[in-house]
Amino acid sequence: MFEVKKLGRHLGAEIIGLDLSKPIDEETFQAFSKAFFENEVVVLKNQNITPQQHIDFTKRFGILEAHVRKESRHGGFDEIFVLSNIEGADGKPIGAIDAGRFWHSDLSYKEHPSMLSALYSVEIPVREDGVVLGDTQYASTTAAYDALSETMKKRLENLQSVHSYAFYRNKNRQAQKEEALAGGRVIEEKELSEEQLKTVPDVASPIVRTHPVTGRKGLFVNEAHTSHIVGVSAAESKEILEELYQHIVQEEFRFKHSWGVGDLLMWDNCAAQHKATFDYRLPLRRLMYRTTVRGTVPF
Repeated sequence: MFEVKKLGRHLGAEIIGLDLSKPIDEETFQAFSKAFFENEVVVLKNQNITPQQHIDFTKRFGILEAHVRKESRHGGFDEIFVLSNIEGADGKPIGAIDAGRFWHSDLSYKEHPSMLSALYSVEIPVREDGVVLGDTQYASTTAAYDALSETMKKRLENLQSVHSYAFYRNKNRQAQKEEALAGGRVIEEKELSEEQLKTVPDVASPIVRTHPVTGRKGLFVNEAHTSHIVGVSAAESKEILEELYQHIVQEEFRFKHSWGVGDLLMWDNCAAQHKATFDYRLPLRRLMYRTTVRGTVPF
């Protein structure tokens, strides 16, 4: 059927022998789904798929989301979110150039945050010496939870935190300003309309969530989207969150993927966080297509 090659200690595996450009029967799909949720992050290399095939495969997991940033959707395929530094005729990037600056899980700020994401590489930045840039790092929030002390688990048991897209946008803009002052490129980020912002109101979710498929407990906070903890002082909220952020991304819980053209990388947003590496700039080009599958209300 296909082979599963483990890549990381707690997460990460390569799926070998599966061609997503060809029909996949239900038995094979169910076996793939099982391998995916067991490994939290999987990669299928050397794929050659169209945007429609990308959509058709991932929607077998559930309903696909159309990202709130309409300007970064793929023309003709609203379910595909484009990540790219390539400039269009207007001189602006054709996709989101700044996505993934901070550790996060996709769409955690929504009432139904993403179950999984699938990112397909069309172009990748490669230096003249052949070194590939733009790695993506992942961290297992389930392994991080398991490693907590019983005292901390008890402390977190009934706490909720607020996930906010507005908080993220402000944080991202501040980071862009700091980078510009340090001599980096100024990125003009399009402001969201009031109507767009209304579609992503702040939501409160349990800090410790139960995975809807595997039943494993994991930490559901991230530095990009989590603004504060409900019902505690600002000082205590900051203390707890900073401790959790540092704990989750410890080396022992992490896995790093170095991209190749045609890679389809899928990750479980209920069980892992990720962070992009911005170590490239034009004329080195990067073009990625992402779909996200809607999940359940965290519990």
